[in-house]
Amino acid sequence: MITRSPSILEFAELQEYSLAPVKVLSSGMAARLGFAIATDVQPDILILDEILSVGDESFKNKCKQRIEKFWAADATVLVVSHDLEFVKQSCERVIWLDKGKVKLIGEANQAIEAYLTSMIHTHHSTISL
Repeated sequence: MITRSPSILEFAELQEYSLAPVKVLSSGMAARLGFAIATDVQPDILILDEILSVGDESFKNKCKQRIEKFWAADATVLVVSHDLEFVKQSCERVIWLDKGKVKLIGEANQAIEAYLTSMIHTHHSTISL
């Protein structure tokens, strides 16, 4: 890996890999590095795909805090996530996709309730947050 900005490596918790080629990183390490690089600057639009599915709870909390800073600065953040609790707590608007098709666009609570209701009917089981 080309020597990276110390703040990027510190956030990704990869200081000891500063001289290693990216190809030696695990997929989780690469995802952490990608998130750290993407959020080290202030992009106009930040797109995050399942970033909270990698890393331990401590790293996930760091990611959430950094995402919240973008929202506080009125940045546009598009989050792809199956973490319903994070979506409920953090997102204002939700687009629910099912097999690549838009199922619903609305407020987070409304979309999550509709999604869970659909899952209950589809799987005939109890699902809760």
